[in-house]
Amino acid sequence: MSAGIKKIAVAVVLALAAWFGSGALGFPHVFQAMFVAYVALGLAVFLLLDAPPMRRLSGWTAVAALVGFYLVLSAMYIGGASSWPQYDPEVEKGKIEKILKRKRAMALAEQRQVDTWLEQVRVLQDDSQTVMARLGRFAPATAVPEAPPKQGALTVVERGAEVYDLYECYNCHKIGGKGSVKKRGPILDNIGSFLTVNDIKRKIFDPTYLYAEGFEKEHKKGRMPDKYKDLMTDEEVQALATYLSTLKDPTAKTPKPVFVKSNVEHGFTVFGYVRDASGRALPGTEVRAMPQVKGGHGASGKTDEAGYYEIFLHMHNENAGATVEVSAQGAKKTFVADYDPNDTITRRQQSLDLTVAAPEG
Repeated sequence: MSAGIKKIAVAVVLALAAWFGSGALGFPHVFQAMFVAYVALGLAVFLLLDAPPMRRLSGWTAVAALVGFYLVLSAMYIGGASSWPQYDPEVEKGKIEKILKRKRAMALAEQRQVDTWLEQVRVLQDDSQTVMARLGRFAPATAVPEAPPKQGALTVVERGAEVYDLYECYNCHKIGGKGSVKKRGPILDNIGSFLTVNDIKRKIFDPTYLYAEGFEKEHKKGRMPDKYKDLMTDEEVQALATYLSTLKDPTAKTPKPVFVKSNVEHGFTVFGYVRDASGRALPGTEVRAMPQVKGGHGASGKTDEAGYYEIFLHMHNENAGATVEVSAQGAKKTFVADYDPNDTITRRQQSLDLTVAAPEG
């Protein structure tokens, strides 16, 4: 076996080891390809060391060969570099700053609250005699906690989209055809048709709660990190879950969820959004859901600030196939609760949005 063939064989073994070894360690595909590229580059260098010397070139032939060499080399570098994901350090720093800015603002608000309390204690100590004299007539005022600073004029949904971007969820997921560089998570364009806001919040904080159909391998490997329960505030995860729950594109290839830590055998959940004809959310609107069966028990709930509602109905196996009517401010819709009584994997729930007409006059 010639030296060149031996080097190629060794390079193939190293490339396979780099690919499967880095994959076993959880590296994304882009890094696996990078490691294999390094092996290929090393092979090229060692093959060139064994290459026979070129005949000496001179004159215009030498100039043409030199220019051609640099053109080929430049094309390889430019093509290779453009195929890797591009990251702008300033953009990443800006995202980190946005996350920390809000946390610092909340911490500063808490510090101001503590300072206010300390000042009140000092005043109470200085005026203790006066306070004692008036104690029978009124009680000292209780400090009202300061509300965290508002996030400009962003709606909850807009804030959720910002959180999605700040925490770079697009690295593993795709929305609107954008993102999923690492291709480790499902498309989310229709996630709002399958999961409630509470389901999404729980999945973010506990990735083992459920997994997407067809992603069992990634679920077992723990591809989705569990760090967000330590990084995200309650406001951030609520906004993110609200934003994702509005994504309801039935043409998207969003896989159905498979619940791991949930009993799906009893009850039925109806959830969705109530908006007016212009698409504006209607918070504080009462929504009622009623199964159209003999002895059926209806239930109701009110929409939150994003216009989202969630209603739990007591429906059992014998109610499969029943029609359910959902209504709010005169708007009504019905659907068939079509579920398999023997299915213990698929959650029994239905996403249903209502559009309320503007009042006359």
